[in-house]
Amino acid sequence: MKDIKVAVLAGTPVDTAMGVEYIKNKNSETEGQFFLPLCDPVSADCDAQVRFQYSDEDEKHAVMDNIFNAEIAEGVRDFFVYCNSLAGSFDFDTYAVMKSLDTDEDIRIYTPLQVYRSLGGEYGRIGVLAANNLSAHAIEEALMAANPDIYMIGTGNMAIVRAIEDGLAPEKIVETCGLRYMVKYMEACGAEAIVLGCTHFPYFRDELAALTDLPVIDPADKMFDNLVSANS
Repeated sequence: MKDIKVAVLAGTPVDTAMGVEYIKNKNSETEGQFFLPLCDPVSADCDAQVRFQYSDEDEKHAVMDNIFNAEIAEGVRDFFVYCNSLAGSFDFDTYAVMKSLDTDEDIRIYTPLQVYRSLGGEYGRIGVLAANNLSAHAIEEALMAANPDIYMIGTGNMAIVRAIEDGLAPEKIVETCGLRYMVKYMEACGAEAIVLGCTHFPYFRDELAALTDLPVIDPADKMFDNLVSANS
């Protein structure tokens, strides 16, 4: 059994912990590998994360350098960005290349946006539930990179994220945050699938799936597949 350290980056301690738990649960599906997830929240809470996402590039790079340099020094080479809006606000693909050159190591970063580029080739119309509209915009760009003709029906709603962080029950979130109506709207617009465009949102995945016959897609599943493949 090969133990592999993986740094989990997300916007707040809550979704970072969700990412850590996600990888722990997925370990049962791997053979010959065991991933050790390390917790690296970028911000203290939702409001601080929104400020970070809209901060200038120098400030973002400084925060990322602190996280990446510390983990690389501990032998980490794989970084799992378990946050759509974080992935949409920082160029992790370019950063991975830069860090690989700086450290002379193969630094691998897995993000939801990488998954959306592949989804763009699979669907003509797709519904996206995002945390905010910065994230929705980045997801649409990633989808259109693969399919310029794709039609995205999207929404950004930080109130849903805050409800999850506050521990509101999944069924309550679906009812009080208008998700029942949002699903019906996406169906009416011809969506072929619904993407959970925020890594908080698998929290109510089962409740959402019960409202529709459309596939409900969690991009983390493909991210994990990529992590496994890179370490095989």
